Amino acid sequence: MIRIYTMDECPYCKELKDLCTKEGIKFDEIDIHSEENKVEVDKVFELTKVDSVPIAKVGNQLLAPDVSFTSIEEAFDIIKELLKA
Repeated sequence: MIRIYTMDECPYCKELKDLCTKEGIKFDEIDIHSEENKVEVDKVFELTKVDSVPIAKVGNQLLAPDVSFTSIEEAFDIIKELLKA
């Protein structure tokens, strides 16, 4: 299961979601500003030590910008590799 933590108007979020969609990779989109997601989002930010998006969760693996990847293409490649495992 893949979850992508996003916010409106984020071009990086849109790029990652578009790449996943084009490759047929299904994901749940989690809006970080939605009140119903607040507890989950706060936990993810605490675990990753970042407060920027997109953050992707593949299984139990969290991928955070500037920690796990430096470009959206790199994030997408990591997601594809994790899905193969």
